[in-house]
Amino acid sequence: MTDDSVLNTKCRLLELFSELDVGELDTIEQWISSLSYKKDLERKKSLLRSEKILIQIGNTIKKIVPLEAEMPSETISPPTVSDQADCNKTNTCHVDEFLYDEDEVENLVKSGKLKRRYCLDCSSRNVQDLTYISHSMSREQLQYIFKVLLPSDLEEKQIMDVGSRLGAVLYGAYHFSNAGTIVGIEMNKDWCDVQQSIIEQYTMDSNRIKVVHSDVLDRSDVVANSDIIIINVLDFFVDSEKQKEIWHFFKKHIRKGTYLVSNRSMSDTLDYLDMAEELMDWYRICKPNQIENEVLFDVENCSELFLYTVN
Repeated sequence: MTDDSVLNTKCRLLELFSELDVGELDTIEQWISSLSYKKDLERKKSLLRSEKILIQIGNTIKKIVPLEAEMPSETISPPTVSDQADCNKTNTCHVDEFLYDEDEVENLVKSGKLKRRYCLDCSSRNVQDLTYISHSMSREQLQYIFKVLLPSDLEEKQIMDVGSRLGAVLYGAYHFSNAGTIVGIEMNKDWCDVQQSIIEQYTMDSNRIKVVHSDVLDRSDVVANSDIIIINVLDFFVDSEKQKEIWHFFKKHIRKGTYLVSNRSMSDTLDYLDMAEELMDWYRICKPNQIENEVLFDVENCSELFLYTVN
């Protein structure tokens, strides 16, 4: 590292420190002076190393799926209820967060492959920002699930992802945890083929990671045998009546003590479906199992991840 780069690093640190109050600065000083930051630094480096394989997988998927990561064989419709009910085909663009991080999105915008805005009435200045929607979790969110929210030892556990699509949760579970069995349930055959291709190309253990081409409502056996169920927002893929059916199905078949991980709070999801009162005693929110690892993450980027257990 040159003298100039050291000076620039010190400048960036001072900018960060200048935003802290006295108490916060004292905490940071203690963290550094006690040398405990070194252990955190090693864990951070380990995370970055393990993330590289997911970046490689993402780059492979980019070559075989459309830019918007939506299959022609899929039926994707803007929801009529929930916090995404204001989305429509005009104002919404799908940009998959597993495939494209913020820097990559910015590069796509600069190259003209993505747009930030749309015209309200075909005049050049009356424009509105597009809403970017991702149907996958980002790499950082996947790391947060397995390195902060869930227990560290999942060797004897089965993880199920509802609507696994391109398989991001499956690959995250495979590389960020020691989960014994990882199952993706996906209705779309084209996405199942993509996932199976990635599993084979990256020589993942097929006894440990599996893709099931099915409606989750037809696989009560997988649901009942799962210790952890990860549920991404389903609004764009099934209507509210089908979602109600799914939650009734889950209440019937999910075992007591099963962890639920979602990227929207259960209370919000069930409120939108008018099921909050019906299911309020069925689940409870949990504290993260590996809270000591939160220091490794930008918590704001993971603030919309929630952990529950079934009562």
